[in-house]
Amino acid sequence: METKRLFLGTFVDNTLFSPVFNNIAEDFSKVCTGKWTELENLHFTYKFLGNVEVEKIPEIYTLLRPILREFKSVISIKGMGCFPNANKPRTLFVKIFNNERNIFKSFNKIDRDMESLGFPKEKNKFQPHVSLLRIKTYTPEFINVFNNYKEINIGLMSTFRLSLIESTLTNEGPIYKVLY
Repeated sequence: METKRLFLGTFVDNTLFSPVFNNIAEDFSKVCTGKWTELENLHFTYKFLGNVEVEKIPEIYTLLRPILREFKSVISIKGMGCFPNANKPRTLFVKIFNNERNIFKSFNKIDRDMESLGFPKEKNKFQPHVSLLRIKTYTPEFINVFNNYKEINIGLMSTFRLSLIESTLTNEGPIYKVLY
């Protein structure tokens, strides 16, 4: 049975990150190691579906078709965070804000609709973010560099597109392909 590794997500305008990405990477490289997300892969995830049988993909598309589209709704990309927290960082990310709450409405529809197809409901509160770095090791000075970037303002996107995305894992990193 053929499967594809899928998630629902939104790619962000990587030109917003271009002016600061190298500086961020350089500053954090002094206090931690890990795997950086490539500029062209910067996105935020609504729901990770995992390995899905190819036969189920049309059903997912049909159910989500109303929201697999472009939204004319401003997204603000600002403020840095860490999971689980800045004192024990595993993931470095930038936060996503959407005053019109279209991102949250879309997430709620995705979670409901996918549950009706047998995917488990999300346990964690939805916190839209763009992962920049998966952290392997860090020094005590990490918190100082983090605090320098805590209030970073990356910029605004006037529209965003919600997509069903295939993720193929390779040794060089994931390859993403928008299916719908």
